[in-house]
Amino acid sequence: MTTFSIEKLLQTVPIAKIRQITDNTVYTVLEKFNLCGSIKVKPVYWMLKQAIAKGTLVKGQEILEASSGNTAISLAYMGVIFGFPVRLIIPSETGSCKKKLMRSYGAELIEVDGVTDDCIDLRDSMVQRKPQEYFVPDQFNNEDNMEAHYHLTGPYLAAKIKKLDFFVAGLGTTGTLLGTGKYLKEHYPHIKIIGVNPLDRIEGIKNYCTVRNIGQFYQDYKHLIDEIIDVTYAEDVPKGINDYLSEGYFTGISSGAILSGTKKYLQDKTDLTGIIIAPDGGDYYLSEIFPHLDASKIKGCE
Repeated sequence: MTTFSIEKLLQTVPIAKIRQITDNTVYTVLEKFNLCGSIKVKPVYWMLKQAIAKGTLVKGQEILEASSGNTAISLAYMGVIFGFPVRLIIPSETGSCKKKLMRSYGAELIEVDGVTDDCIDLRDSMVQRKPQEYFVPDQFNNEDNMEAHYHLTGPYLAAKIKKLDFFVAGLGTTGTLLGTGKYLKEHYPHIKIIGVNPLDRIEGIKNYCTVRNIGQFYQDYKHLIDEIIDVTYAEDVPKGINDYLSEGYFTGISSGAILSGTKKYLQDKTDLTGIIIAPDGGDYYLSEIFPHLDASKIKGCE
């Protein structure tokens, strides 16, 4: 009988070929089918696992983090798995379905009238007052974030796709882009690591020209990035979401932006093989996405 470890479970997600791209071969990693519905479950699991092993997360502490969504959901879930209470600081505009899901896993929520940077500021002030009470994963500065993808995402992709010319992911914490990119560059020396950068607000990815809290591991490993493709919400998100719909997948906002960014990167290129990340599904963003959906892209609506 085959026994699956949780790490094997976190690795094993569907990889699909993007059929509409014909001059090049592009595969997408559909992380919406992972535990908790997003790729964020990998770094959350890895950061908590390593913190327990190092003794920085011990019995009696509470996990405290600032997050706009998928990391928070994964922390709430993994807090139950590892047996620690979780307190999450989230922007008040976070979708109600996300909040309900976090609470269903037992997490306590603190809502802030602001953006994720403001949530981080509150988190840091709480820790300063009671430093022994909390463990902060600090996903923007914790190198175990990118190590999760070095150990889980990178090896899985290399085992599945034998020829890789490029890898594309969004600039969120940059853990996915840099951790996976680091592994793939060691195994495909000529691969290009491409980051997708939002010029305006796109849920799940950040503009590193404007964000206040830029993580340390991004500073240490940004040399791995070969090119950055700029995208905007109005031009690229609806287009990418509907392109995924035509493939049969309902993906999230950042996934749509990443697919559109990939098409921009591939302009005037042929015969390349690459893989891109679709970090989550569209379920949590339905109210925002719904006005942009094109029914003609859905096979059942034809």
